[in-house]
Amino acid sequence: MKTLSFLTTLLAALLSGCNPGHRTQSVADVTKAETITLKKNTGQGHIHFLTITCSGEIQGTAEISLMENGKPYRTEKLSGTVKFEWGNDWYSDTADIRYEPKSVTGGNLRLEYRFKDR
Repeated sequence: MKTLSFLTTLLAALLSGCNPGHRTQSVADVTKAETITLKKNTGQGHIHFLTITCSGEIQGTAEISLMENGKPYRTEKLSGTVKFEWGNDWYSDTADIRYEPKSVTGGNLRLEYRFKDR
């Protein structure tokens, strides 16, 4: 019984170590504008860096922006296959992403992100 408990704990630790602190969020409907608020993990300390990877596919054109103080800080134009990564110094526990379709008829977008505290 102790061996099973140890193996279960070890497996959980290994799996969590493969992608520590990474979270995902999808754009609900790529044909509609949306603002997504990304949040740090519970229990994290003071944030100093943020990475965001966006992947998916867009039929049409759109823009996506990382907002800072209500203004676009970084912006990408999207069309067809989407794959980009942002990495920035960041000192907030949240980050707003503004997605704005221009002529989108379908597709999907997924954000993988990580707030770094050390």
